[in-house]
Amino acid sequence: MANNEFKILIDSLRIAMSEDDRKSIEKSVNAVLNRYTKNWKEDNYSSQNLKKLYYQGLNKSAAQKIRNAGIDENYFRKYVDGFSDTDKEIIAEKLQVINDDDPVIEIKMVPYSCVNLLSRLVKEAITGQQKKPSKGGLAGYLSKTVSSDSFASVFKEIAKSKLPAIRNNSDIHAFILKPEIFPFSYSKLENLILENITNYAISRGVNKSDVAGIKATKILRDYAHSGVPENIMGEMLTYIFLEHIDNANKIYTRAEISAHSRTIDSEGIYLKDNQGILQLILGASQLHDNLQRAIDNVISELRSFKNNQSVSLIESTELVDRSILNEQYSPEISEKILDALIPEENKVDEIAAYGLFIGYKFDPDINLSDCSIAETKDRCEKVIKRDLNRAMLKLDDEIKANKWQKSSFYVYMLPFISAENDGDKIMGNIIGGYDYAGTR
Repeated sequence: MANNEFKILIDSLRIAMSEDDRKSIEKSVNAVLNRYTKNWKEDNYSSQNLKKLYYQGLNKSAAQKIRNAGIDENYFRKYVDGFSDTDKEIIAEKLQVINDDDPVIEIKMVPYSCVNLLSRLVKEAITGQQKKPSKGGLAGYLSKTVSSDSFASVFKEIAKSKLPAIRNNSDIHAFILKPEIFPFSYSKLENLILENITNYAISRGVNKSDVAGIKATKILRDYAHSGVPENIMGEMLTYIFLEHIDNANKIYTRAEISAHSRTIDSEGIYLKDNQGILQLILGASQLHDNLQRAIDNVISELRSFKNNQSVSLIESTELVDRSILNEQYSPEISEKILDALIPEENKVDEIAAYGLFIGYKFDPDINLSDCSIAETKDRCEKVIKRDLNRAMLKLDDEIKANKWQKSSFYVYMLPFISAENDGDKIMGNIIGGYDYAGTR
């Protein structure tokens, strides 16, 4: 699938733009075109058409209008060269998506790379040779939002297996916090969650650089007080694991839409390209000290989803709320997402898949205080592998009982010192003002 390279360029440059230029997508596009040409007028394009260029890339008409305005590559290069080295370094990393096999762009070459990229896009649009995102190709719009560079320093995967009852793709992963020593340290986990609060709580349609972290924490705090979530950290970890491990990118989460007095059955809705077949994934999570009860609770949550209450099959398009999409995205992208989920026209799993996070209390059976570090790690791994096998048996029974064998399941397990208390305390430390004496 081809990337929307114009959108990638604009997104990269928005990092370093002035506050006024990045107030909106259309302002950012105008700012770039104004500095790339000698006579660009802000009223050349309507707000809607500027957004269309951003989401769909340059077209022949726009490229011709840009050329007629008098291209000034040197002026554009000087504009980018005026950014700080830190901003240029981030821009270089973001532009790497376009040519990920090439070496990372040197800081001093970033202005030239931006000029060359935009000039190529204009030329290709005029000649009709540009690469366009394919129909149903949502990679340019539903790209990964999670910040997971530190994921490997937070978690270690102990075991992974398939769920035998499932007739579709499925995986169950068992993780442990690093260092793999009981009692666990939560400092790195807190930092990972803190890095992703804005990405989780704020919709894609909002420029993240315009949203201070304090606003995102307030959104989550209000969400926590709404009475809807049982465990915000479970929801956040479902999001982090789905995007990082299975490349299932969020369409929207329940936390995003809570500010609009809206709610949905699942904790979030995600889209995954499963070997060329699109899957709509519904998120659910549970934190409970007892592993079996945690699984019982998450299964109960799945039973409450409307797609599991109907005798007739509910298509994926019916599980995505059009009005929510229109709030989060432009009309063009909303339609593209919905079009991609039509089974008659695309390769789509008609039955929704599930992404589950299960947090539980770690029970080592023996006192680990007198063990060496190596012995402690070895014992922890053995216990977690045992827990994985227990969870697989329980999930398999529930899947068969509820006739969910045709769905895909993506399951992530993580032990805590005390799952029922630690998750709420961690979120209380991060977002503040959170009453973690709630019931389960």
